[in-house]
Amino acid sequence: MVYKNILIEKRDGIGIVTLNRPEKLNAVNLELKNELHLALGELESDESVQIVILKGAGRAFSSGGDLDSPMSEKPEFASLKMESRLFHLDKPVIAAIHGYALGEGIQMAILCDIIIAAEETIIGFLGALIGGLCYGCFTVLPAIVGRQKANELLLTCDRIDAQEALRIGLINAVVPQEQLLDAACTMAGKIMRCQPLSVKYTKRAMRTVLITDVHQKALEEGGAEIIDVMEKLAEIGFAGGFSDKQ
Repeated sequence: MVYKNILIEKRDGIGIVTLNRPEKLNAVNLELKNELHLALGELESDESVQIVILKGAGRAFSSGGDLDSPMSEKPEFASLKMESRLFHLDKPVIAAIHGYALGEGIQMAILCDIIIAAEETIIGFLGALIGGLCYGCFTVLPAIVGRQKANELLLTCDRIDAQEALRIGLINAVVPQEQLLDAACTMAGKIMRCQPLSVKYTKRAMRTVLITDVHQKALEEGGAEIIDVMEKLAEIGFAGGFSDKQ
């Protein structure tokens, strides 16, 4: 399949997925999310692919959600179908992040199994800052960095650098920018030395404790209420909000 917003490359058992909207710092819109959902399904069913690497083209992994997306797309954008497929993929996924990894970008990364960051990476959760929710990370982030640090990151929307992210356990490694893809491929090679069936069921066991109906219900209720407020503000011509550059 030909995609407009992502690139797919397959090499030596690795499926490399590249977010490919460099002119928008790989800001995530509905079309990109839908394409990524389909591409992950394609890689899941491809027996020649043992592991997936997710990366971004250009100067950033992703600057977050595309705030220029039309209001009519918001309800479908808030759907967790892509996040669910990424999180539940039976094949290991390594996120190779650089530049900005903000909002939707870092949310995608923490749903992967391993994160490797370039030295200059800036990370930040933007949900509360721009009047949204950090879909897909409310159970995963506390499991990674602890409840108190997760509260701090999600409620203040402070940005941190790669070294701080490594210190708190949010990422696995920091490497020079020019070594990022090689480092991700090296990590993939280590995983591929192991038995695929064992890797598959280890992944399933590791994520089971993070799946709750309460989490899903809270996201659905909160997302519906926030979208309703945004629609009412749009009706009266309110154009508030923040950009990912703020």
